[in-house]
Amino acid sequence: MVAEYWNAVLRTVEGQTQSLWSVTPRLAAFGIVLACLTAGGDRALGQGGNFDGFGYLNEGAPGGPPAAAPATPALSADDWGPVPTDHLSLANAAPVLYPFFNNGPVFGLPGTVTGGFWERTQLTGDWGGRRTDLARRGVFFDVYTTSAYQDIMSGGLEPGDWFVQNTQMSINIDTGRAGLWDGGLIHFTTQARYGGNPAETFNSGSSVPTYTGLLLPDPLAYSTMLPSEYFLVQGLSEQTSLVVGKISDIFIPDQTLFADSSKFYFANFAFNKNPITTNFYNPTAWAVLGVWAPSKQLAFAGGVLDPNSRAQNLATNAFDRVNLYFTAVASYEVAGLPGQFSPAFNWSNQYQLDLTNPYGALSPGQIPQAVGYLLGSPDSAGLPINNSSSSCFLIANASQYLYVADAPKEVATKLKSGVPLRGVGVFGRAGWAPQQTNTITGDGSVALFARGLAESRAYDSVGVGWYMNGISPDLQNQVRNYTGGALNVKNEQGMEVFYDYAITPAVRLIPSYQHIWNPLSGVAVGNDHTDLWMMRGTVVF
Repeated sequence: MVAEYWNAVLRTVEGQTQSLWSVTPRLAAFGIVLACLTAGGDRALGQGGNFDGFGYLNEGAPGGPPAAAPATPALSADDWGPVPTDHLSLANAAPVLYPFFNNGPVFGLPGTVTGGFWERTQLTGDWGGRRTDLARRGVFFDVYTTSAYQDIMSGGLEPGDWFVQNTQMSINIDTGRAGLWDGGLIHFTTQARYGGNPAETFNSGSSVPTYTGLLLPDPLAYSTMLPSEYFLVQGLSEQTSLVVGKISDIFIPDQTLFADSSKFYFANFAFNKNPITTNFYNPTAWAVLGVWAPSKQLAFAGGVLDPNSRAQNLATNAFDRVNLYFTAVASYEVAGLPGQFSPAFNWSNQYQLDLTNPYGALSPGQIPQAVGYLLGSPDSAGLPINNSSSSCFLIANASQYLYVADAPKEVATKLKSGVPLRGVGVFGRAGWAPQQTNTITGDGSVALFARGLAESRAYDSVGVGWYMNGISPDLQNQVRNYTGGALNVKNEQGMEVFYDYAITPAVRLIPSYQHIWNPLSGVAVGNDHTDLWMMRGTVVF
C-alpha cells in the first residue's frame, strides 16, 4: 500500500515542486521593499538584503521632493563613490539598494575592485574602462552564474545525484545619474536554469527545496531563460516611496542582515526565506507597494501582491485573488553592533485546501491520489476537493552581529554600500499559519554565520544552521486516516553546514552538507531521513 501512495506522489512530483514554492517570496518581498524605502539612519544597517538602506534617500527639505545629490569633485575609478548629478541619484545616496535587488555584488559601487585576476571582484573587470563609464552614467550591468551538484547519499525519495546551472543577468538604471529624473531606479533581471528536471532535482522529500536556485526562474521552468523581474522604484517624498512592477519573492522579502544569498551562503530554502510563505507566493509577483517611515530607524510597509504571477507569463489571471501584506523593519545597535528585527503579516483570499475536511466522498481507487495531493502533488483531477478562501500567516526574522572585525570607520561605509561586514553573527526566523489551510503551520530556524575572520581570507564565509517545520496536525490526521495508519507524517527538522571558499573574490567554491529528519514526502517511501552533500561554484562576471 505504501508503494501505491509513493507512485501517486512520483507521478506528480513536478507539480509538488510548484506548490512548495508558491507562497513565501512574494509576501516577504513586498514588506521588505516597502520597509527598505523608508528605514535607515545616519548609519543604515542594511547590507544588500534589507530595505532600511532606503533611509539614505530621505534627506530632502521637509515636505518637499527629494533633494538633488550635491555636486562632488571628479573621482578616480577606484573610489566608486558618488558622481556629480543634476538629479537625486539612488546610487549616490543609497547604493545598498542595488546589491539588495540583485542579491549579489554590483560593479561600479563601493566595494568594487578592478585589479588583477586574483584581486578583482568581477571576473571580466571593467572592460577597458567602458563598464566604469556606464556605471557613472547610471547603467549597472551584472551577471552571476552558480553551478550546483547534489548527491543524496541515503534516504529521501530515492538516491541519486543531479547538476543544475543557474545564470542571472541584472540591469539597473539610475534615473538620477542618467539625467532623467530624481530618485528613480529601473530594474530588470532574467533568470536561466539548465540541467536536471524537477523529477530529478526535487528528490530529497523535504517540505522545501534543499537548493534555493531550483526555484529560479520557476520550479518547473528548467532548460530555459525568462525575464523574471521588471519594476520601478520611486521616491515620492522624504517619508514615502513606491515600488511598482514584477518583483522577486526570493531576493526581496524576509531578508536578514547577512547570509542572505544562496549564490554564496546557505543553500536550503529554510535559511533564505520563511517556509510558511511557500503556500502563498510564487518566485515572482506583480506588486504595488508603498512605505511610510516615521523615523530613519523604523519603517512600515504594505501593499497588494498577485498570487498568480509566474516568470512564464506576463499577467495571467493577475489579481483575481490577492495577497495583502504588511511589514515593519526596526534597525538598532547592541553595544555598537548592528541588529535588525522585522515582523510581517499576510492575508490572502486565494483558494487553499481545507485540511479539516479536504474531500467529499472518495472511492477506494481515489485514496492514493488524495493522499499524494495532501503531500504536495498537484494532481487533483476528479477529486471532490473542499477549499477555503481565507488564510493568513505571521512571520518574523531577527539578526544580530556578535563581533565585527572591520575598523569602526569602515563599518558605516560598508553598510551603506551593501558590502558584507567581516565578523560573526546569528540570525533566526519564526512563523505561524492556521493549521486548517497550511501544510507548515509553525516553523523556526537559527543559524550562526562568520565571514572574513582572517585578513588573508577576507572573502571566505562559513555557516551552520538548524530548522524545524511543524506540519499541520490536521494534515497529519488526514494522511493517517486515509491510509489506515500505514503512513504517519511527522514534523520535519534539518541542518546545514557550508564553507564559501573564495578562489578569487569573483570565483567561489562552496561545499555543504545537509541532514533532514522526517522529510515530508519521505514517509511515502518509508524513509525517515535524508543525507546529502552539495558542491556549488559561483562566478561573478
